[in-house]
Amino acid sequence: MTEAVSGAVPASAPAPRLAFGIGPDGTYTRFGQVAAFVLGLLTTFAFLPLVVVGALLYTRAETRFGQDPARARTLVNWSWLSITAPVLVAVVAVAALAVLKG
Repeated sequence: MTEAVSGAVPASAPAPRLAFGIGPDGTYTRFGQVAAFVLGLLTTFAFLPLVVVGALLYTRAETRFGQDPARARTLVNWSWLSITAPVLVAVVAVAALAVLKG
C-alpha cells in the first residue's frame, strides 16, 4: 500500500541469461541450430571412429607387450591420443563459438 502512495515502481528482476544457442522464446536460434548440427556431425563422423581406433590400438598393444614392450607403449600412447585429441578439439571449438557469439 505504501508503494501506491509513494508512486515508487518496483524494481524488476534481471532477465536470466539464456543458454548458448537458445532464443528468448526457448527455441534454438539459427546459430544454435547450425552449431548443434555441425557438432553432431563431428561427433558422429570424426570422434566415434577415433574411439574405435583407440580401442583397436590398445587391443593390439596388449598382444605386443610380451614380445616388444617399447612398441606396445607407443601403441598405447597413440590410443590415448586418439581418444583425448577429439575432446580437446571439441572444448576449443565450443570455447571459440562462445567467444564468437558473445
